[in-house]
Amino acid sequence: MAENYPLVEQREYGRPEKRGGILKKRARREETDLPRIAAHQVRVFRVGEEYVEDHGQLRADDPLVVSASSVTVVDQRAEVPVVVETRIPSAQAGEFTVRVTYFSNVVDPCAVVRDGVTEVEALLLAQLLAVPGLTEDGSDLPIVESASVRSRIDARLTAYHEMRPAEVSGLKVRCGQVEVRTPEEQAAHLTEMEHADLVQEAALRREILGAELVLKQEELRSLKAEREARNAHALAMMEEENRQRRDSLISRFRRSSESEEQEHDLTLRGQRNRSTRAEIQEDISLLGTDPLGAAYLAFRNGEISADELSTRLHEAERDRLGRSEEWTREDREYDMRRQAVRREEERWRIERADAQRQLNRVDQREDAVARRAEDTRRWNLEHKDRQLKHEEGRADAQRWERDEREWAQQQLAVRADLYKQGIARGLFDSTGYDAGALINSVGNVPNSPGRPSRDGEVEAEVQGELNDGTRAADEGTAAAGRHTDDTDDTADTELDFGGTDQEASLVD
Repeated sequence: MAENYPLVEQREYGRPEKRGGILKKRARREETDLPRIAAHQVRVFRVGEEYVEDHGQLRADDPLVVSASSVTVVDQRAEVPVVVETRIPSAQAGEFTVRVTYFSNVVDPCAVVRDGVTEVEALLLAQLLAVPGLTEDGSDLPIVESASVRSRIDARLTAYHEMRPAEVSGLKVRCGQVEVRTPEEQAAHLTEMEHADLVQEAALRREILGAELVLKQEELRSLKAEREARNAHALAMMEEENRQRRDSLISRFRRSSESEEQEHDLTLRGQRNRSTRAEIQEDISLLGTDPLGAAYLAFRNGEISADELSTRLHEAERDRLGRSEEWTREDREYDMRRQAVRREEERWRIERADAQRQLNRVDQREDAVARRAEDTRRWNLEHKDRQLKHEEGRADAQRWERDEREWAQQQLAVRADLYKQGIARGLFDSTGYDAGALINSVGNVPNSPGRPSRDGEVEAEVQGELNDGTRAADEGTAAAGRHTDDTDDTADTELDFGGTDQEASLVD
């Protein structure tokens, strides 16, 4: 039987993270969060208290997968063998080993996951031990009668499972092969199993060692290839550097050798000229300061004739002139070579200075362009700010003027309404208050320094003017009443009472 049966793998999920763009961010899981399943396996997701079966069709962004708290892979192979072993006493000192093989099928994966069926052997062993009379089938037989005991147990289990089949949550189990072994057979079987386990373990170890050896060899090959590539690259770099250095040294040596060869030629020529001049001076010192002393001496001695002396004099003069011209030509050539070298050096310095000035002009031009662009951008920003401030000021002025006109119209409407109410009630008939001036003052609305906060202020201002007019009329009426009789006093009292009522009604 497989080590993990029927639950192959279990994973618990946490809260899913939100992934995606800013506008399309949503909760989802990664594809690696979903365990892979074989053809005979299914996935069971737990969503709250419900268990949902999946045959590999749900994706990582499915709402059911996102809201799941765990996932379990269930093995649905048919007729999976489950071996259960127990011991029963015999008539002798030893014990029989009963080995029963059950065959299991998963019929309800959700029930298997919900009930956590992980140890199928333990459940079947408990049901096997619960079979009545199982432990007594071999108590009356010796160890050698293992076949009889097997027949008894096989018949008992067959009859028992026909009446009460084995029940495991989500599994369908049927009883298969029954084996009864003696202690010697069990020991031999255990020895064989241990040997098989050792052989399998040794084979597995050899496979692991072989795989590790292959990995090591591959790693060594990769390291060797990497080292060879690195060494080849380093060697190529070194060869290129050496070649460049060699070319530089060769060019430098050639320039130096040419310069030294030229200087050596000039030095040899100078030494040769100096040697020639020294020999001539030595001859002159030997023969006198006059170069023609020898010729004159030979002529005086009669060794040469006058014609020969003249010929020698002419030859000496020609030789002197030729040597002078040769010296002059050599000196001129030497000066021309030195001037050519100096001109070449001066031309090289001038070209380097021109290149440096050109680079400086390019840098200055780029800096000037950058400064002009920055100044233009700054001027545009300042110009936009000034335009915006001008437009905002103009809008504020228009809004302030509109508010002033509305305020003046409100004042005018409130005053006209209150004055109309006072005239309609006859408040100005008996007070002597000039109603015409009052009507004319309706259009004289003073400029308000600020915007009104509520219409009650206008009403209070107009009401104050009406109260001032009423008090003035009352004072005039009282002054006139002092010159009348008691009847006039009574009338004055009634008039005053009526004015007070009118004021009170106007205020209301």
